[in-house]
Amino acid sequence: MLQTLVLGLGRAGAALHLPALARIVETGLPGVFADHPIAAYDPRPVDLPHLPRVRVTGDLGEAMTLVDPGSAVAHLCKPPGSRLTLLEELARNGFRRFVVEKPLGAGRRELDRIGVLRRRFGLEVAVVAPWLAADLTGRLAKLARSGEFGALRSVTVNLHQPRFHRSLTDPEHTNACEVELPHAVPVVLRLAGPAELVDAEWSDMTCGEREIPRLGGASLTLRHDGGVLSRLRSDLTSPIRERSISLNLDHGIVTGYYPLGAEDDHAQLEVVSPHRSEREVFRDDALTAFFLRTYRAFRAGRPTGLEVHERAARLLIEAKERCARRGLVASNAP
Repeated sequence: MLQTLVLGLGRAGAALHLPALARIVETGLPGVFADHPIAAYDPRPVDLPHLPRVRVTGDLGEAMTLVDPGSAVAHLCKPPGSRLTLLEELARNGFRRFVVEKPLGAGRRELDRIGVLRRRFGLEVAVVAPWLAADLTGRLAKLARSGEFGALRSVTVNLHQPRFHRSLTDPEHTNACEVELPHAVPVVLRLAGPAELVDAEWSDMTCGEREIPRLGGASLTLRHDGGVLSRLRSDLTSPIRERSISLNLDHGIVTGYYPLGAEDDHAQLEVVSPHRSEREVFRDDALTAFFLRTYRAFRAGRPTGLEVHERAARLLIEAKERCARRGLVASNAP
């Protein structure tokens, strides 16, 4: 059975991974999760009184002794660009199963290096992708492939939220392509198949007299192999929050609304066609579903669906490169 080691207790580790894992362990899952405390590591002092079954240490060497590397799942709750050294050290110490934050890599070098480490050490890697495990995504895929509404023609994704405070105080992200879009790119690849980048843009954020380069918003346009066009837009200066995806088919429009945060884990689905109009609301705890699916795959030795994340990461990398080139040309214009 599998043990858990969470490395990094920032927002992802302490507020997302640990609470979801603790809920799963408390409910009991025979044959998958070992009856063993969750281990966690962060070099900073961290107090987690609401998670009594989590054992925290500030020493990496000690953290690696709290679990059996051969039966542990290591959660690297660190952003892309800062986890290669840790991944390699854990691999050299016998860890083989990893859960990493999306995207799989922030740049070509990091993505290629992760591939080298996977092959050298035989690593199994899963990328945190709640939306791929979401009931909403499954329903969208079923409706799109049912034939009831004809062929899928285009996909529109809107990922909007006001993000002024975090952009001003948290240096984790350097551009808007890294914030919301990594949620959605794997989803449109699942719904419409492999794609190539058609266009990409990002914009600056203005807050009072402050201007933050590249963090105002971003948009991507993808052309899928079957001809479907996907447009993804993320406005990080929006006064409202929205996480929606619309499938435009020959004879109808299907729109899904993902939960906006941990405070409400309900999704919504709207179907509008000449012969059908309905709206459904349902609970969709996608993060818990993702961890359950991932641990079961690790336990059974099944693939974790990494290929779609490799494709998504390369599309995002290409989008950032294109935006950077466009900005360089603009800055050098007379």
